[in-house]
Amino acid sequence: MNCCNANGECTQGRDCPIRKQRAKEVSEAFINLHRSADNPYEDVTDSFKGLIAFITVPAAIMLFTVWYWGK
Repeated sequence: MNCCNANGECTQGRDCPIRKQRAKEVSEAFINLHRSADNPYEDVTDSFKGLIAFITVPAAIMLFTVWYWGK
């Protein structure tokens, strides 16, 4: 079943059943995408670990350069 003619022009507009079905599938997929977080605690701990690494690495580089140049 196709709501478009040979030129690819939709002849039924917004009432096309295929278009409605695809819109419904996309909407449900988007809703379920945000529900896929199994355990938000793990996401928070992973983000915190990333933040600590992001702060630690530049701090270690800075301390090494200060020690190396003796300032």
